[in-house]
Amino acid sequence: MAFLGLMALALALRLWELDGRTMHYDEAIHLQAAWRLSEGHGFIHSPWMHGPFQVDLTALFIRVFGDTDFTARLAYVFFGTALVGIPYFLRERIGNAGALLTGTLLALSPVMLYFSRFGRNDIIMAFWASALLVLLWRYIEEGRNRYLFLAAAVLAFMFATKETAYFVTLFFGGVAFLLALPQLAPCFTRRTSLRGLAGPAGFFLLLCTLTLPQWGPLFGLLQGPLGLALVNPDGVSEGLVGAPQWEGPYLSIPLYQGQWWTHLIVAMLGVTALTWHSRRSGTPVKELPGSLGVPLALVAAVCFAVLLPFDAGTGDWQASVAAAGVLTAAAALTLYVSRNTWRGDPALLFLPPLLTAVYLALFTSALSVSGVVHWLLPPGTALGEIPNGIPLNFVAAVLVVGAALAGSAWLGIRWLGLAWLGLAGVFYGIWTLLYTTFFTNLAGVFSGVWQGMGYWMAQQEVARGDQPWYYYFVGVSIYEYLPAAFGITGAVYFLRRGDPLGLVMTLWALVTFLAYTVASEKMPWLLVNISLPLIFLSGAFLGRLLERVRWQEALNRAYTAQLVLWPGLLAGAVYLVYRWVDTESTWGNTEWLLLAACAAAGLVSAGLLQADPHRRGAALGGLGLAALLLGFSIWGGFRAAYTYDDSNVEVLVYAQGGSDLKTTYRELDLLSLRENLETQIVVDYDVWYPLQWYVRHLHDQKSLRFACFKSESDPAWTSDCKPVSESTEASARLLTTVHGDRDEADLEHFRRDGPLKSLLWFPESYRRPGENRAYEGSFLGFRGLPSKVQFTKDLRYFQSALSSRKSWSDGINYWLFRRLEDPWYDALYYSYLP
Repeated sequence: MAFLGLMALALALRLWELDGRTMHYDEAIHLQAAWRLSEGHGFIHSPWMHGPFQVDLTALFIRVFGDTDFTARLAYVFFGTALVGIPYFLRERIGNAGALLTGTLLALSPVMLYFSRFGRNDIIMAFWASALLVLLWRYIEEGRNRYLFLAAAVLAFMFATKETAYFVTLFFGGVAFLLALPQLAPCFTRRTSLRGLAGPAGFFLLLCTLTLPQWGPLFGLLQGPLGLALVNPDGVSEGLVGAPQWEGPYLSIPLYQGQWWTHLIVAMLGVTALTWHSRRSGTPVKELPGSLGVPLALVAAVCFAVLLPFDAGTGDWQASVAAAGVLTAAAALTLYVSRNTWRGDPALLFLPPLLTAVYLALFTSALSVSGVVHWLLPPGTALGEIPNGIPLNFVAAVLVVGAALAGSAWLGIRWLGLAWLGLAGVFYGIWTLLYTTFFTNLAGVFSGVWQGMGYWMAQQEVARGDQPWYYYFVGVSIYEYLPAAFGITGAVYFLRRGDPLGLVMTLWALVTFLAYTVASEKMPWLLVNISLPLIFLSGAFLGRLLERVRWQEALNRAYTAQLVLWPGLLAGAVYLVYRWVDTESTWGNTEWLLLAACAAAGLVSAGLLQADPHRRGAALGGLGLAALLLGFSIWGGFRAAYTYDDSNVEVLVYAQGGSDLKTTYRELDLLSLRENLETQIVVDYDVWYPLQWYVRHLHDQKSLRFACFKSESDPAWTSDCKPVSESTEASARLLTTVHGDRDEADLEHFRRDGPLKSLLWFPESYRRPGENRAYEGSFLGFRGLPSKVQFTKDLRYFQSALSSRKSWSDGINYWLFRRLEDPWYDALYYSYLP
């Protein structure tokens, strides 16, 4: 009941005025795509938008509940609320108190609250990562296969949500591997087999076998020495970023076009080989037809699924895929219910269909390269001049993915037998369904398995956000100081006691923080991933503190005073430091009396600790500090989540839509209804997002259009850009301040409002003056890490900041009151109305 109440509170906090904040730049992109999908316009996965799951799910919510700001964010609210309930399933390991406190921190965390009301997929990823932790631990302790099937589904959804899934999988795979070493070591020396391994070894094999093909683009790191272009860099003039380059040398197919009788001979040889294998395995002659039926059905499925749909002129590819599915299902069912020859060595089942596909592709004219491009590669893939020629770059990529699939199937079946096919069916079924948008976009298979990682490999040199390496230290210290303080303390506690789950959570927090610090792209929403393990770690530790307290006994003991003394000392110390560093105030009697009181309280507290052999007073003091920090945390979280007028300059804000946009939209909507013109409003392309979300209906009704007003001297100018004076038919315009000021003479007959804020960024006052990683160099090729020169400058900057009273004053003023000398970084526009 306590968890249900906590989740109800979390849901209420996340639903409250959910539509109050203006849409963020990225929110508008994701939600616009979801709205278009809900309207029947389809969706094509593109890796720069991350996984398709959030678009598919949000489209469902919009379709059912309507396309308002409120309903567009509902999916994220529900995942943020469900995340609060995850610790319930760890209560046997971290205790009821630890689970409830962890859930409380998840419900009230400023970062979790803010991004549970925000249309980005990071809160969804937090849910999947937490669920994977629960399933890992439940499977280790209970060994039930149902946890493997649930984990397979979680992995599929996770990889269809965001590419941070690679971080999560790598970490939990590493943890499972370390825990499984005693089980795996005999397998390496061939003293035991993989068959039926469970516990951490089983979970490790699950992660390896299901996700191995997703790691194929890592071969792009070797593309230079290999002379290939497997992962296009960012900014490539031709081709898709993160995809193999469509350029020579080419492999022209078919390699050899034989006569019909040559194909007949090959088919007969294949059937002979299958018959020989069946007879060698002890199959009676009368049972040969049934035995051969399974591999031959799979061969026929390959012919249906691989060859016919690749003909770009054929419109019945859905029927071909359906026939392939029926044949595959029939073969699998036969294999499952009968004592079939192939049941003893099912890995051989993959060989006949694989060899059939290769043979038909290389030695017949059945495969059309243009058909492959049409169905399986994203739009924009250019074909070469060689008819039916495939670049070796794509051949290499296909071989890498194919080898990974074959290797994972071989390893998985050796481990779990036919049950692994069920796990693979769950994973690939969900994954394929989402990446193809329910089989309406087959190109999603390629973009998901290759570009998903390839695109973000190419983005590492871009370093989006261009933030310093200490960016997350700033974010955590401003918002998640409670999980940070008690997470670090808890890590020491669990390390000293050797608690297995505590050690895993400690490693999770440490590795995650280091990984995101090293990664070149640094954004405020990624704080969700960093805060998550800290919250689990600190919640588990606070639960241990709470369990140490004997409340009936404590009420009759003096050490109960620590519950008040410790937070009082911290609050007094913060106030005294604030008064001391404030250059506009002087210390008076109040400050000296408070200093004396703090000193006396410190002596009393030390005496109580000395007299308390069980240190239960320390546990009470820690809980008191946690309560104080939680109060500050709630206050900071509410300011960030429920302030919509842009008055609070928050570090969490990056490319946030300004509140002026909603006012402007309402004016445009009223204007459109009043004048009822076919095309009456023209909006500058530079005010595209997030405004496009608000004007989506006006845009569809052709009452509003976007246009380019750049000058020819602008590097982004194209021939489509026109002067404002040529848009004489428009009865209203929205222009950036640059374009409005430039063309002011042509707009005299309009009423101009502004400048208004289109987008907002935190002014980044935490940066070292003059800091710019792009020009100061990098370390080991990672732009997320500082060079030696950068690091030296950073240390000097930190040293000077720590010794500066003004720096301390500015920091406390922002931490407590959100007072900041620097205004928003912003993008401005003018509204021109009749």
